[in-house]
Amino acid sequence: MPPRPKFSLLVATRHVGWGAVGKLRLILEKLPCASVTLHGDEHAIAITKEFLGSQHKFEVTPPPRFDVALVINDPLGANGIADLNIPVVYVDSLPYLRKTDDDVPELTRVTHYCAQKYPIDLLPLTSPLLQNWQGINWIDPIVPIPQSRRGGRGVVINVGGLYTYNIANLPGDLMNDAVDAYLNLVVFPLVDILQKSDRSISAICGNINVDTCRRLRAIVPDGVAVGPQSPHAFERILTDADLLITSPGSTTILQALSSNLPTLLLPAQNRSQFPNAQIYSKPDADVMRWPDRVLDMAKLERLYPEGMVALNRYIYKSIIDAAASLDLSDAVSTMIRRAVSNAPDDGVLNPRLSALGNAGADQVARLLEQVALGTPRKQQSC
Repeated sequence: MPPRPKFSLLVATRHVGWGAVGKLRLILEKLPCASVTLHGDEHAIAITKEFLGSQHKFEVTPPPRFDVALVINDPLGANGIADLNIPVVYVDSLPYLRKTDDDVPELTRVTHYCAQKYPIDLLPLTSPLLQNWQGINWIDPIVPIPQSRRGGRGVVINVGGLYTYNIANLPGDLMNDAVDAYLNLVVFPLVDILQKSDRSISAICGNINVDTCRRLRAIVPDGVAVGPQSPHAFERILTDADLLITSPGSTTILQALSSNLPTLLLPAQNRSQFPNAQIYSKPDADVMRWPDRVLDMAKLERLYPEGMVALNRYIYKSIIDAAASLDLSDAVSTMIRRAVSNAPDDGVLNPRLSALGNAGADQVARLLEQVALGTPRKQQSC
């Protein structure tokens, strides 16, 4: 097999949760010959490097020109990079969330628009630009290579990226208070419910702050992994798990599906997780929905046209208010207890989703190589 050519790659992601940067990691692992430069402000670059770890090396000094750019879930970033006359391969992992023209980049200016497959019959595209556009490259889900699951270690709780880059520009106090409220409403009662039912917990994962990790370690046995995990460590933890109870982030859901790991879904933390729970669960599954008294879904739907800030402000404020109410806190705990006790052995995820595939990272990597090889400069071998 001939050696692969070297090429220069500019990458940009939108930091809402860990999904986009997780997909970046999987794509870069398929591109050992790429010379990679991170695009974005100092904070965004720092948290990307922290998540990806020392296994990934990045250029400090950008090259005179880039062969190709990879942009994940960041329409403004894609438009800005296209202005630099760099060909853009765009990855949209949540195409069903796009409702307005501003939710997608200028489609005529991206070289490839890669949308991750999902059951489109359950939630049709609504973006005016995407509905009738024929140029979409429908790719498989971008997930880790499925591992043979051993099991035997018990339950893994995963609460996703609770503390994330504040792309919605919400007040810091509101976001921090909502995180604490979610943990008190959902995670601590869940741990209590599992332990009282003699269910072994092997890990409590997520971007959880130091104080919360300390509180959690005080109530679980020694040996339970608590707090942020590297991507590879999280994969090992899931390999050993018997059950995953996770907030409904699409990346983690698809990762669990690829390894046939029984999974339950926690109440949604942000706007994307509500449709995720709908799309990826069995039609009659109990996915731990917020009680109506906590969060009014009809009001949430009415807020969608107002954008992410309005949606997340309402979600966060509802969670904070519920945590401050003994009555509502009890209602949430009752809902969680019922869902855990009634959970089917194979979990709540829809098995039909395995047909979506798992080769998305390789598909995007090959597109990037094709675009880079089309640039008019001599290629060096890796």
